[in-house]
Parts: sequence; C-alpha cells; structure tokens
Amino acid sequence: MKIILLTTSNPYKTAGIVAMDLYKGLSSVEGNEVKVLVKLWDRYPDQNIIPFQTQVEHYWQKAISKAKRLMGLFGLKSKSIQTDPDYSVQDYDQTITNYSTKRILKNAPFTPDAIIVLFMQNFLSYKNLHELNQLTKAPVFLYMMDMAPMTGGCHYAWDCKGYTGMCGKCPALYSKVENDQSRKNWEFKKYYVDKTDLTIIAGTEYQFRQLEKSSLFAQKRKAKILLGINPELFKPGSQSEARKLFDLPLKTKIIFFGAVSAGNKRKGFNELVKALNLLKTNNPDLELHLAIAGNANEQLTNNLPYSYTLIGYLNHEKLAKAFQAADLFLCPSIEDSGPMMINQSIMTGTPVVAFEMGVALDLVITVETGYRAKLKDTDDMVEGIRQILELNENEYITMKSKCRNLGLRLCSPNAQSVNFNNIIMSI
Repeated sequence: MKIILLTTSNPYKTAGIVAMDLYKGLSSVEGNEVKVLVKLWDRYPDQNIIPFQTQVEHYWQKAISKAKRLMGLFGLKSKSIQTDPDYSVQDYDQTITNYSTKRILKNAPFTPDAIIVLFMQNFLSYKNLHELNQLTKAPVFLYMMDMAPMTGGCHYAWDCKGYTGMCGKCPALYSKVENDQSRKNWEFKKYYVDKTDLTIIAGTEYQFRQLEKSSLFAQKRKAKILLGINPELFKPGSQSEARKLFDLPLKTKIIFFGAVSAGNKRKGFNELVKALNLLKTNNPDLELHLAIAGNANEQLTNNLPYSYTLIGYLNHEKLAKAFQAADLFLCPSIEDSGPMMINQSIMTGTPVVAFEMGVALDLVITVETGYRAKLKDTDDMVEGIRQILELNENEYITMKSKCRNLGLRLCSPNAQSVNFNNIIMSI
C-alpha cells in the first residue's frame, strides 16, 4: 500500500516528531511504501522525507519574518487582528488556499492509496484535502492534534460550544456577530468536508468525545488512535544516573513537570502552584524537590514552596532521562488535547498525576498508573500526589511496571501503525 503523510512541521523537531514516529511505524508494516511530504524545506537525511518548499522559498519566508520582527522593534508593525490568546487562534482566515493541489501532488513520488494529514497550519486548506481526494481517489485520514480541525479557528474551545453548531459570535475573536470569520471558516470547511472521502481520527478519548459532538464531521467516519511513543528511547532506566545527569538530589522524592508555556492559562500552572502549596501545608515534614523543564518564569518559581532545579529545554533523549529521574510526573493542564508528555511518562514507566483532561482519560488510571484528579480540583490533585509518594517500594515498582505495560500496549508506534493500517484497509 502506498501512503503519503502530509505535515507542516519538521519531523525531526518538537511536535513534528509525531509524523516521524507514524512514518516509521507504518513503514515497518509489510507491503507499505510510505513517504512524508513536509511543508518546511530542510536537508532531510531520509530520502522518504520530501520538502515541499524550495530552498529559495524557505529563506525568503525567514527574511520576511525577520523584517516583521525588526519593524515591530521600531513600532512600525501593522495593526494585527486581536484574538483571545486562551483560544490559541493561529490561522484567522482558514478560507485561504496557499498552495495549489497539483503542485503538492507534483512533489509526491507516486499516486497514493491513502493520504494521512497531520499538521495543516500555513500549508493545507480543506479545499486542498478535497482536491487531493478527487485527483488521486485516495481516502483522506485527518489526524487531529487538537480541536482546530473541527472549529472555526480556535485550537481550544474551552466552554464554547460553537463547534457543535456553525460557530459565529466567536469568543476567541471577541465577536458578537453571527456571520463573523469563524462562521465563514466553518462554512468553507463544511463545503469541502461534505464532498470528500475523509475519516477524522482523534488522538485521545477526550478529543473523541468532542469529535462526536462536532457538527462539521457529523456524517464522517471517526476513530481514535493514541499517539505513538518510541519505546526504545522512552523506557525505564537508572533513576540515580538520570538524577546525576541533571544534578538532582539522589535521596529526595522528585516531582517532574514541564513549564514550556508557564504563562498559558490552559496549562494550569495556577492550579499547580496552589496544589503544591496545599501539599506543603498538609504535609510539612515531606521532603520534596521539583525538576522543571522549559522556561519557568519568576511568577511561577517565586510561588513554589519546595526547592527546585530548572533543567531547561530538553531534546527527546534528555527528556526521557528526566522522566527516569522523577518519582512522578505532574500534569496540571485544564484545557488540553494531550499533552504528549503524559504518553511519554507512561511509556517510561513513571506514574502520572493529572486532571481528568486530554489523554489522561486514556492513560492515567488511579491506583494503576498514577492518579486522575477531578478537573481543577487542587485538593484532589494533592491527594493523588500524596498517595503515590507514600507507596511502599513494592507498590511503587508494581505501578511503574503497569505504566510501562500500558504504554507498550496503547502508545507504541507498532500499535499506532497497526490501528492506522486496519482503518485504512477497512475502507
């Protein structure tokens, strides 16, 4: 079977690694020939990963971006459209088609039997998806990374139910108008979705429940496939060696969390600070140290009641070591489609405490693989942290083993690719 993966992001970096893991998994299935078509130009070492942009386009866009930043420094930046950052609107007008579908197919080395779409931003429109389906006769499989595919523009809808109707009066756009840009985006998507042989795939149970309420995909096939995690990289390892790598205390209990977006409301850092202070108040004799990845700001660190180590931005190799170093991974997200760090922690064998949000519904099983607290209930989160830190050695080893086994069963690239292959073959 000939398969093309389409994505905006570099598959060797950050979120783009989702495409790389899926590519490797699908390529391992006998009879599959898989190519990855990436918007961003680079000198990719794998000949099956094909850049869509030319080198000239790549550097031209970088020059434009740099010029815009310089204009901003001198106060010359043009007035931008105001959106509410909580909703993470990244493409205001989604009715724009930036590239011709024929050009996209010209970069493909064969006519595919199936097309899998991951990250679309600034690359693909729903018109492209329809035309790809029409020109190749290959079914399209749209893999949701967040809510953006089903909304009129936002990546996270919070309590807004616009995506269950036709959007409009969009809080993300500060709009009180029915026929605003979110409605126009929704209508554009709906027009092409209805005419396209398309299957929409959620990455978590939480997403799938949202998807079932989506008006845009009401008549389309739906499935759920958890994101694959490399089990040879994210695996159990020596806790003491991992701690030495980051200069962390060897004998103290350690909680690990990421703070890449510490100022982002949906990541729940207000709830995290409150929970840790409650933990300190309720357990004054508890010795605890925090390992913090990313770029924690002073607003966060100044309010932490425990000693901490900032371990910075981590590549995937060091991120795996950070999970190994910790006694538990704490995820305070209150509006999230993932995060993938939960998948990674479970695969590493590190228990997780999280709110009932995103992929926690799939992977965080209280008493089994960690503790799933009621959404925004910091008292319940404290209870979960306390329970795991108070496990005896045998109980903790058993929980770590259950984490690893669940990760291998649900989150391995093999499981992901087999599920994808089965869905493709069933159509």
